[in-house]
Amino acid sequence: MSLMKVPLLMAVGLALGACSATVPDHLARPADPNVRVPAVAYRSVTAGASTFRPAEPKDWQELNRQVGPKS
Repeated sequence: MSLMKVPLLMAVGLALGACSATVPDHLARPADPNVRVPAVAYRSVTAGASTFRPAEPKDWQELNRQVGPKS
């Protein structure tokens, strides 16, 4: 690699680095006790889950009437 390309690559890297998103303080300084952190909240693992237990078979003619067009 020629010596002329090194400063050009460094300048491009610096310019692209300036466009990156900033890192939140609680991630950038994890050992600082004065940094504010997001609140911790409990979320259930099974929240919103549906049960898929076996059901008894139903009359297919009645089911068709329920979902079919109303006359």
